[in-house]
Amino acid sequence: MHNLKFNKTIIFVWILSFLALLVNELIKYGFAINIEYSLIQISLEAFYPTLFCTLLLFLNYLPNNLQSFSSYILFFTISACSALGLTKTLTGSHSGSSNYLLTGLSFYTASIAYLISQRNFNKYTLLSVSNPLLLITGPIALYFKDQSYKKFKSRLQYYSPFIILGLFLHQTIATPLTQTFSLLKETDVASSLIFALLFELFVYANFCGLSLLIYGVLGIMGIKIPLNFRQPFSATNIVDFWKGWHTSLSLVLKTLFYSPLRKKWGSSIAIFGVYISSALWHGVTFNFVVWGTFHAFVFLISVAILKRKIPVLPFILMIFGSVVGRLIFADSDTSRLIEKFHFKFTDFSVFDKLMAVQDEVKISIVLIILFVASECIFQNTKYFRNRNYKFFRLPIVQLIILFITVALLSKEMGTNYAVYGQR
Repeated sequence: MHNLKFNKTIIFVWILSFLALLVNELIKYGFAINIEYSLIQISLEAFYPTLFCTLLLFLNYLPNNLQSFSSYILFFTISACSALGLTKTLTGSHSGSSNYLLTGLSFYTASIAYLISQRNFNKYTLLSVSNPLLLITGPIALYFKDQSYKKFKSRLQYYSPFIILGLFLHQTIATPLTQTFSLLKETDVASSLIFALLFELFVYANFCGLSLLIYGVLGIMGIKIPLNFRQPFSATNIVDFWKGWHTSLSLVLKTLFYSPLRKKWGSSIAIFGVYISSALWHGVTFNFVVWGTFHAFVFLISVAILKRKIPVLPFILMIFGSVVGRLIFADSDTSRLIEKFHFKFTDFSVFDKLMAVQDEVKISIVLIILFVASECIFQNTKYFRNRNYKFFRLPIVQLIILFITVALLSKEMGTNYAVYGQR
């Protein structure tokens, strides 16, 4: 049973999230836009998902077998929209949509699909899944836990470091890295792999940074949401890697696909089901089908190697899977992607191109490499073991991060957007 105070907190947080979106829109364009137009636009983006989620409450009155079926229909709604060209594919590149009525569709339909499977979609949880801040970047709203009973000072002290770290990752690292996106068009093996590596680091810094920001902001407001990233590079194999990457989507996929498919068809078929479903959720394109199939094979091979307790090889396979997987993920141009698969070597001119970028971009590359390397190297130490960014929340580290962020924040460094905030 939801208590009245918590229900009021959820409503209050929804309103604050809406206002935060409006203020962000005004600041982003330097108040040089029509505030009436912005208010209408933000209102559409915020209220339509809540209205749509409210209408979906009728699903609770369906028989159990139809409720289960409806959860899959909801999950693949975004796939249908992608196939019809109504929404953009989530390749990670900046591709905004003018269709405001479909904003956040992939997130709230996945959230409701999960909640229906748990028999927990109701009038109390619909405001959680349609929270405006979550819909622009995630995580998927698997739960909203009440934190309002904790003193505001306590919440501020605990959650503020996540905001600082999130701002650092998104603004200081991810945004400058967008200046390397021209490498996507290169098809030689050196350029393709270097871009894939940089793009993997960009997506991590961007998506994790925004997730930590939202985690911190909502935590201060009095709501605990899933920690969407848990130091994925503090892993020694691809199986463990996925336990720390986009954790909210991973739980949805496990609940809707892995568990039922494993029960009926075994773990291998279940793994393929999970990755193909994930691929279709990101977009119905050739590259995503290949991406899902590729990762399923890498996952199954890693499991076989782990069972034989072969050292080092699972880690190498994790790096290989992450980089090559990102190469496939990022490029929806089929002919260009096929050309990249030829792995044609020409020269190492890609390094000359990287040396020609702004100093801020070079700094961001060094910073993200150090960040990821620390996750990997110190994964078994007390500040990294729990995979909750504890080391980066230490006061002295926070001061360093804050200093770097402030020093570089005023620079014109690249394109600022949310990789998962396009639909």
